[in-house]
Amino acid sequence: IRALAKLLLDRVDGELSYEQEKQVAYIAQAANGLNELVNDLLDIAKIEAGKVDVRPSVVDVGRMFSALRGMLRPLLVSEKLTLTFVEPEPPLELFTDEAKLSQILRNFISNALKFTEAGEIIVRALSNAEKGVVVFEVADTGVGIRQEELQLIFEEFSQIEHPLQRKVKGTGLGLPLCRNLAKLLRGDVAVDRK
Repeated sequence: IRALAKLLLDRVDGELSYEQEKQVAYIAQAANGLNELVNDLLDIAKIEAGKVDVRPSVVDVGRMFSALRGMLRPLLVSEKLTLTFVEPEPPLELFTDEAKLSQILRNFISNALKFTEAGEIIVRALSNAEKGVVVFEVADTGVGIRQEELQLIFEEFSQIEHPLQRKVKGTGLGLPLCRNLAKLLRGDVAVDRK
């Protein structure tokens, strides 16, 4: 469906009317949404079945932040909103699966972008050598979540009712997937109201 919709939108077989283009764009958008849903479900199923490999390597956090900044900047559509990555001082390296860590951070940051209309989103990494851990933090000035709903967001297919929720797409699988990925990396994820 995605390939056929792309062929039509690329006008491989000829021009489309305005209405046809609009309808094919809806088809392409729905197909992409279903593809993301299937991929998230498959990722969760693979993790639960123990079929996901962790491929650790040395990760330069500053370089990873730079890649994330470039990847997520196009999602920053409002001039009322800033996305800041705080470079760790001193430079920070850790031994983990960069792709999975990046996926977790991308999900949290994209959620912050969806639910923060104005203000700022700050991403930082804090090293606690005493405990031997690195804490990644994505802080935003978004709509917030009521205390009694904090754990709900980590349940599969759960979403919080809010007027902004109706404007953005989502399946309620992103944060449960993040929690499962974090456990694979021998870590955890949490939400804190400040």
